[in-house]
Amino acid sequence: MRGLLYLFTGVLLLVAACQQTSPPQQETKAPTQLPERTSTPTVSPLIEYQQFLAKLDSGDVTSVSKAADKYTSLFKGQPSSMADSGYVIFEKFYRRVDNTINEIHFQDSTDYKPLVLVYDEPNPLALTQKLKDYNNKMIANGFEVDMTEGATYLKQDRDFIAKHFYSFISPVLKEYLVQVNKDHKEGFSEDGGLTISPVQLADRVIWRENFLRKHPDFIFRKSAESERKSYLATLFEGMDNTPVLSFEDGKLDPSYAEAYQYLQKKAPQSPASKLIKPYFAALQKQDTSKANSLLTLYKLDGLVGY
Repeated sequence: MRGLLYLFTGVLLLVAACQQTSPPQQETKAPTQLPERTSTPTVSPLIEYQQFLAKLDSGDVTSVSKAADKYTSLFKGQPSSMADSGYVIFEKFYRRVDNTINEIHFQDSTDYKPLVLVYDEPNPLALTQKLKDYNNKMIANGFEVDMTEGATYLKQDRDFIAKHFYSFISPVLKEYLVQVNKDHKEGFSEDGGLTISPVQLADRVIWRENFLRKHPDFIFRKSAESERKSYLATLFEGMDNTPVLSFEDGKLDPSYAEAYQYLQKKAPQSPASKLIKPYFAALQKQDTSKANSLLTLYKLDGLVGY
């Protein structure tokens, strides 16, 4: 009996000894949480530019220079793709200023014609200081005084664009803007008639066809396409005072015939040339009914239009 007691006591001591060999469990603490860093979110240059332009007065021509200066500060050193997008924002603002300041100009009772008219007299009428200041202000901010149908208006001076934007934008956008500036300087129409030749009109159509074919994702594709269709429509229809069919005998005007021949020779496989060819053939046969039917069909198909 005493032996069994000793044996039982030994087992208890062995169990206790085994339990003591397990390491004591330590209390676990949650890791210390570091405070979150606060940072000011970066505003995209495009958003910042839009916000800046929204605060400018479109009735103040000096806003154009302010917009150009802000563009430089935001997009200098940026990728050309972003600079192109910034220019799109500027162009929209430039046109808005154009519309607003011309409305103000039309309502102004000041005679601005001396800024445009060239006098042949030895002593032309001297410009007042007011006219000089006005003219200088317009030129410094991307506009110039011009005249159409006896009334003056403010015309975009796109050399301003060349000066302030060409060094930042992509070569593709620059190529387009150079062409637009060239066309702008050559003019287009006056008093209901063309001021350029139909051949020049054909060149403008061909240039835009080629450009859009090479650059299908061009950022101003919609504008370039609209210009192409508008120039092509004028090449088909002429204008009130420069019609395709002569006032005297109803025959095809030689200047348009020259343009149609030029188009077929210079770009025979172009979309414009393919449209012109049957139209030209009908007019040569004095089949105006067929020519008009073709033009109507082209318009319905959206191939020609303003």
